[in-house]
Amino acid sequence: MKISGKGSIISGLIFFVVGLFILLYPQAIVKFISYFAGGVLVAYGLYKSINYYVQDKRLGIVNQNELGFGITMVVLGILLICLAGTIEFLTRVVIGAYLFIVGITKIMNTFYTNDRSEKFYALIIIGLLFIAAGLYTVINANLPLQVLGMFMMTYGIIDFISYFVYKDEKSTVVKEVQEAELIEEKVERENKK
Repeated sequence: MKISGKGSIISGLIFFVVGLFILLYPQAIVKFISYFAGGVLVAYGLYKSINYYVQDKRLGIVNQNELGFGITMVVLGILLICLAGTIEFLTRVVIGAYLFIVGITKIMNTFYTNDRSEKFYALIIIGLLFIAAGLYTVINANLPLQVLGMFMMTYGIIDFISYFVYKDEKSTVVKEVQEAELIEEKVERENKK
């Protein structure tokens, strides 16, 4: 955490507000990101395609890679815009499947050991928790973004509070540094005499 005065208050508030928005409206965030990224890709693809024709007419330079790249970017941008809901679903399925596979792998690895102590059962429980988290992530549409929103809100609150907690300490340190500089200047003046 940074102790940077008013910047700490502002960044804390920004993180809190953005985190709250992500927590309350996760699907809107995914759609906004998809629409924004799609719009950027379409604009960039159009720029590259237009640039291809401008170079061809003005300079006589034909770079078909630029035209192909431009068209590809336009198509990808349109897909991002049209499939915003599908992208959220696929992201959720990929994260959930990963957690599920990690859980199964952990459980399978515990059965390859001959050690049947408390550690064995703890690893099985951890594997089952991973499986449950994977299934829950696939079922609950907004879980990954809601967790991100909670983390951002927590960081914002901590950053905001840290300003007031460390404010007095910072001013004390600044005063001590200023006093030390004054003493150093006095010593230098006396040495010059």
